[in-house]
Amino acid sequence: MFERTRLAALVGVVGMCCSAEAQPGSCGIDCPTSTGHGADKAGTCLNFLNNERVWEDYILPDSASTLNSLGAYHRCKYLPGNEVLSGYKMCVLDVLDSTREFTVITQGICLPDICDGMLIEALIKQLVDCKNGSTLLSNYTSKECSGLDQSIVQKTIQQWNVSARLPQIQAYTHYNSENIEFHCGDNDDTTLNPLGIVMLSLTAILILLCITSELVEQSEQRQLMESQHATNSLNNTSRGANRSLLGRKERKNWSYWRKLLKTFCPSDTIHSLLERSASRTLAGLDGLRSISMMWIILAHTQLLSLSLGTDNENAEHLMTETLPQQFSLGSSLAIDIFFFLSGLLTTYTLLRRMRKNRKNSFPAHTFIGLRYLRLTPLYAYILLCYASVAVHFGEGPVWFRLSREASLCTEYWWSNLVYANNFFPHRYHSSCMPWSWYLACDMQYFIIGLFILTVYLRTRIVGLFLSVALVVCGVVSGYLLLLHYSDTQDDYFDKPYTRVTPFGVGILLGILLVDLDWIHVRIRSSVSYVLMLVSLVVMGGVIYVDYVNFTPTAKPWSAEADAAYQAFGRLAFAIAVATVTFLCVNENRGIVNWVLSLSLWEPLGKLTYGAYLVHPIIIRCYYFQQVMLFHYMPFNQFVVFVAMVFISYVVAAMLHVLVELPFASITKLIVTSRR
Repeated sequence: MFERTRLAALVGVVGMCCSAEAQPGSCGIDCPTSTGHGADKAGTCLNFLNNERVWEDYILPDSASTLNSLGAYHRCKYLPGNEVLSGYKMCVLDVLDSTREFTVITQGICLPDICDGMLIEALIKQLVDCKNGSTLLSNYTSKECSGLDQSIVQKTIQQWNVSARLPQIQAYTHYNSENIEFHCGDNDDTTLNPLGIVMLSLTAILILLCITSELVEQSEQRQLMESQHATNSLNNTSRGANRSLLGRKERKNWSYWRKLLKTFCPSDTIHSLLERSASRTLAGLDGLRSISMMWIILAHTQLLSLSLGTDNENAEHLMTETLPQQFSLGSSLAIDIFFFLSGLLTTYTLLRRMRKNRKNSFPAHTFIGLRYLRLTPLYAYILLCYASVAVHFGEGPVWFRLSREASLCTEYWWSNLVYANNFFPHRYHSSCMPWSWYLACDMQYFIIGLFILTVYLRTRIVGLFLSVALVVCGVVSGYLLLLHYSDTQDDYFDKPYTRVTPFGVGILLGILLVDLDWIHVRIRSSVSYVLMLVSLVVMGGVIYVDYVNFTPTAKPWSAEADAAYQAFGRLAFAIAVATVTFLCVNENRGIVNWVLSLSLWEPLGKLTYGAYLVHPIIIRCYYFQQVMLFHYMPFNQFVVFVAMVFISYVVAAMLHVLVELPFASITKLIVTSRR
């Protein structure tokens, strides 16, 4: 649990301490007036800070004077009434939780540009590490050591209550400054790097291709209609049929380059997006997929507000210790639904094709290559844009957080594009687009699934055994790892062997639906209703049973109990989801099937991949350009959630038209042209 600790005092510490060269962890310190590296710059900073007007006009009014506030960012950085730089910069002091994922305390401090943030950070960390930090601070801010006007020192210490607050910070951090960060000035990025130029140029080319393709398509359609209008000897029916036949003949005779240009036609891609399939035997899966996606957006919208920081002390209580919010905390189960659907659809589509063609083998390497070509273009486009262009979408006192995350993609982009980013880098928060661990697992599962289905088509009993082994592997490995390792994020959460259970359940259901024809099994209505009710109760139970760990008076579960919940709870949830899916597709009807089969889910289901990739970037861009911390209230969070869902799907639709579907069509064109 996050213990909210008052840190307003450290604003005063930062404002007075401009240079420190001693190493963190020791209680000795070099005075800023001493000679050596950084002394000249520190002396210039001290000249500013010894000016009482600087304090009265900038530092005091523009810095945050209360806990968890970012101060007046624009008033600090720019002169009043215009966008001319003022010569000051907003610095941000962060105290992070033990996972370094959430900001517990944030404080904004307005300082002159000449003051060195790195030196100030070193001093702050040293003060926190030293058990005699208050004495160290007094010595450092003395007239002899710092050269600061003592009236300013005493006024600041008294106004921000420095002497009382520093021990509270030390109590929270346990004299360990590892999770304390201080950033100055890196709150916007105005220089476009070469990769950014390339990505903007590529985007312009794609837009130009779409416009050109649409203009050519419209021109050909007009010519076709004119030629049909001239054939007035035919009746309306034959004229329509002849038009269709003529269109097919002309397209069949198109050159390869004309067909290639056709793949970028926006009217075709939009029609494909909105078109309702006539043979949706698994129609409810679109609803299941779309609702799961919104569940994930809900959780990320909430959790990333903690990454920004909140200005109300009870935010963590509202997010974790209230029953309605437990639903968003269980959002990792939405990823399990994705894994289940992946296993089910891989098995269902492949087995149906094999049975229809009376074959017992398939080119697995070709399928893997096609899947890679299907998923990677959009993935690579978003990744490279995130690494090079997203940093120019905003600015603010904490915008450095997005810049820092995006910069990781310049180092680890290759691990994403080979779908190995759930293993390298080892730390989740050091990876590029860390939420894309799911794509790595999904690709790895696809390869494993093809191997199992290859075996199954030759020896059913061995294939079934391997499918069951996947389910057992996820349960056993998850339980053992959670029991012996404390870092659940890096050792458990994103590893394929711990999350494979729902994928295995999906394979087993796919085999039952195709080879045992469970899709046409007749079940009595009463039995169907009971099974559906039990499945929904199990799903809800798995989500909410963990709530007891978040209540203020509850005793947390033991390591054994928590490991058992994560391992066996995911198995129970996957089986319940499989039961709901089975009941929805085997010709039984009910309110759940009706909701999941609504026509609106089909286009949203097609956009799930794009929405999953872009929504964390959109949420980060929104939160990290805020000049005030988020005030958490359930309704405020709901409004942000609705906005994030809408914007994410709009952006996903644009990318679907611009990148995803055109490149999928190009892949199909290349494959068919070689046959």
